Amino acid sequence: MSASTKVLLRHLGGDTKRPSGQNGFALLMALILVVLITAFVTDFNYKSRIDIISAGHHRDDVRANYLAKSGIRTYGLLLVMGRQVGRNPMAQSFLAGMGMNLDGAAMVCRSIPFLDTAMLRFMTQVGEGMMSEEEEQGLLSLVGVGGQADNSQSPTSPSRGEIDATADDEPEGLKRDLLAFEGDFKVDCIDESSRIDLNGFANQTWAGYTIQQHPTALMLYGLMAHEDFDPLFEERLKMDRWELIGNIKDWVDPDSERSGIWGGDEDALYDNYEPRYRSKNGRFDTVEELRMVHGVTDEVWALFGEGLSVHTQNFKVNINSSSPEMIRALIRAYSDPAIVPMQLIDTKIPELMAERIFIPYARPTDFISRVQAKGITLRDTNRLKSVISTDSKVFRLSSTGYVNESTYNTVAVLRINNNGVRYLLWKDN
Repeated sequence: MSASTKVLLRHLGGDTKRPSGQNGFALLMALILVVLITAFVTDFNYKSRIDIISAGHHRDDVRANYLAKSGIRTYGLLLVMGRQVGRNPMAQSFLAGMGMNLDGAAMVCRSIPFLDTAMLRFMTQVGEGMMSEEEEQGLLSLVGVGGQADNSQSPTSPSRGEIDATADDEPEGLKRDLLAFEGDFKVDCIDESSRIDLNGFANQTWAGYTIQQHPTALMLYGLMAHEDFDPLFEERLKMDRWELIGNIKDWVDPDSERSGIWGGDEDALYDNYEPRYRSKNGRFDTVEELRMVHGVTDEVWALFGEGLSVHTQNFKVNINSSSPEMIRALIRAYSDPAIVPMQLIDTKIPELMAERIFIPYARPTDFISRVQAKGITLRDTNRLKSVISTDSKVFRLSSTGYVNESTYNTVAVLRINNNGVRYLLWKDN
């Protein structure tokens, strides 16, 4: 082919060869778009999955919350029922003839220290169910989670004795078993009246007593008196037991002077605290508030916090519900250490606890008589009688709801009477 022919063909068809810089550009753009779309889809899928999981956890949290509250209310009904049974005139007269006293609510708390759905499910299943369908429906209506709609207030509902023609038409969705729900709850009961009420320092009846004579101070001293606690006070706190008790009293009493032999300004104890604060000069709102008192360290709280309360209002200790440590504290508070050694008290405590199981104390004088029968000489028995009781009205319930991996805890302090429940404290955790 001649040179002229090649030139002609170049002008007619153009040069079919592309510049080397444009090779693979379209493929590169396609790959970039695929990577971007893949990343976007992956991120969208991840966020959607996270949202679904978060929604599921939030749903379980809400269910666990209401299960915990249901545990509180269910156990509260048991306490009210126990109180009503214990106050029944027929039951009281029968037991009085036997020389016994039935404190129904406290007996429920002692006999059933915890209640959970596993126990309830066992009760409804063993022997084809210990509760009939009517009993389950009655319990459902009491706790307010009714298995059937309550139409008693409806103007179209039948009168007593009439047949409800619409009963068979009720949707099946409204009928369910007592425990037909997802999750569980467990509720623990503690008798607050088995503890020393710190607000006894605000009791005007005892306002004239010195700290060594004050009933609340004496019980606290008895709680702390054991020789096992000597290293705590002598080496770590470097203060006398009465000094610590005086600091607790000063937090409550209305004046600004330190109690006991120490004297001075009670607020000066908190000058070096950050942030600085003063004594409250008022009642404890919660037992945890005790940790703000000078000298109440973590160790003191761990050792004695379980034996303290702020809610009883009568400032008495129920000797039928008290722990061995509290019984020891009461005996030590109202006995002479020079006459009654701690070893003797420690020896007699198991005997008193065992006897109490079979023959609960009917009156405070019964407790005093049994203690003295063990060879323990008590002093000022009239004052001891004024700080002990055989009746409980205040209880602390701690309920935890469980749904899958979610847990929720609720703590409530209840005052029980024949008519129902009054909540003194409600705290969600």
